[in-house]
Amino acid sequence: MALEVHNRKCILLFFLLRTISDTIGLKDVAVTIPQAATVGDTVTLQCRYNLEGEPLYTVKWYKGQSEFYRFLPKELPNTQVFPLPGIDVDLSKSTPNEVVLRNVQPEVSGRYRCEVSTDSPNFFTNIETGYMYVINIPKGEPQMKIEKDSYEIGYTLRGNCTSPPSYPAVNLTWYINKKKVNESSLFYISDPSAAVEGRRMPKITVSGLELDIDGNTFQGGKARLQCVASLFHLYNSEAEIILEEERPRPRPSSVLGTRDATSGHYGPSSLRFGVIQRFVRKKTHI
Repeated sequence: MALEVHNRKCILLFFLLRTISDTIGLKDVAVTIPQAATVGDTVTLQCRYNLEGEPLYTVKWYKGQSEFYRFLPKELPNTQVFPLPGIDVDLSKSTPNEVVLRNVQPEVSGRYRCEVSTDSPNFFTNIETGYMYVINIPKGEPQMKIEKDSYEIGYTLRGNCTSPPSYPAVNLTWYINKKKVNESSLFYISDPSAAVEGRRMPKITVSGLELDIDGNTFQGGKARLQCVASLFHLYNSEAEIILEEERPRPRPSSVLGTRDATSGHYGPSSLRFGVIQRFVRKKTHI
């Protein structure tokens, strides 16, 4: 019974101390980390905080579990850099509130965290994190293929759009007459390399389209079909095809029919036309 009471007191004390630490001392710790950067860029990681009068003990930056930058105001020199593949810290521009990385490379992609600690007597510590991708700009435009370039109302338009390889994978969005195609008309073909975790391999996105053609599809006998490929704010490109409305053809009157095996006469026959598939591509690089 005494042990149970003691445990309860410890739990209450823990929550009391945590509540106090949340209301006084170190506050408002926040990081600003670019969501994406291009290979070779100079990137600034920012860490803001309110010490509420507490003395600063240290600011540490980590990539994953590895520390690569530390600021200690009481020491000389007050900055330290720890080697990490792909990370090149510009000490001349780094401060207690930001660290500057030069010539970033793909291996620099990952989760970053800023750890701020105050000095005695309270030793408050707070941590905030953010994720950054470093990408090579995809080369080329998306490639779009459809069964044919003219359709009758009531038929189904089928096609696919393939992105250029990239890491992370490119986002593909379909538009018909500048209106986004509903997700229910789309399907995706998975990239086998995406199943390999921990490897930053280039990935290809393939998006399939099955869209029912109705009376609203064509405007003046034409429809504009687009596939837009995008990757963050760094890449945007599109492929475009202009579709033509195909009018139903009246069934021709039969002159010759199918010969009747018994009488030798010809009866009515139906003509069967083969469908020729051809691909029309129009690329626009934004």
